[in-house]
Amino acid sequence: MNHLTRGHVLVVCPHTLNGVNTTREMPLHPSRPPQKLHRMSFHHKQINSSGGGGHVYLVQHAMKDLTYQSFCFPEAIKMRGVESRESLPYYHYRDDALKVWDAVLGFVTDVVNIYYIDDEAVQTDNELQAFMEDVFIHGLRADNSSGFPESVTTIQRLTEYLTMIIFTASCQHAAVNFGQYDWCSWIPNTPPTMRCPPPSEKGTVDMQYIMESLPDRGRSCWHLGAVWALSQYQDNELYLGMYPDEYFIEQPVKEAMEKFRTNLQEITRLIAERNKDMELPYYYACPDRIPNSVAV
Repeated sequence: MNHLTRGHVLVVCPHTLNGVNTTREMPLHPSRPPQKLHRMSFHHKQINSSGGGGHVYLVQHAMKDLTYQSFCFPEAIKMRGVESRESLPYYHYRDDALKVWDAVLGFVTDVVNIYYIDDEAVQTDNELQAFMEDVFIHGLRADNSSGFPESVTTIQRLTEYLTMIIFTASCQHAAVNFGQYDWCSWIPNTPPTMRCPPPSEKGTVDMQYIMESLPDRGRSCWHLGAVWALSQYQDNELYLGMYPDEYFIEQPVKEAMEKFRTNLQEITRLIAERNKDMELPYYYACPDRIPNSVAV
């Protein structure tokens, strides 16, 4: 549910499907024009116990806990209390994703500073302010408790906001999406259905009860097919930093894009160097495996 609400509902719907033209000539991420949303449908009722309506309730409940701060990766890590490398030295998701966050932040900073000379330029950009307001009101139902801004008044705030969108739709989604088959293919890890009600007393569950509760072979096969498909890359996938269509012609922007790609390549090299001696390598937040945007 966290994957669905953070990686799809709150990023794809409010920011790209609310009728606001985010591909206008403003310093949004150059990956916006080639973003592609490959939609996949499967028989939800046949494989998941939440059925065709239960998932709506679950999404509504999960949305109550989402905040702007929790989408800003460095802050999210601190909120979870896992920022210390000394206390938690081998948390590769944190370490790799922070590198990508910093690379995206640097890229966005370079591009934003090309188009906005000061904070006043941000404040007087009517299209930008209308976009922010529309996302807040129609995408987030004007929920002040979410912490999402209704407007943006500084270059620094705009840079953070755009970094949050790009990072969430690329690195964050890739990190939790493309490992689904690795984890979910062992059905007891994430059973799509449970055929028996939850036990009401402790100490009453035995192996027979567990086996009777786990999904049958048919639903397990449906589940395996779904998570396998969700974990696949597209044949024509565009990875982070790849912009084959020339939407930006200004030389400073081209230089910022090249710098971004160079930074991503160095992160990829560092991760590959670490992984080569690992029995179980971690590569879900490696730039060469991160699509430009949510692709499923």
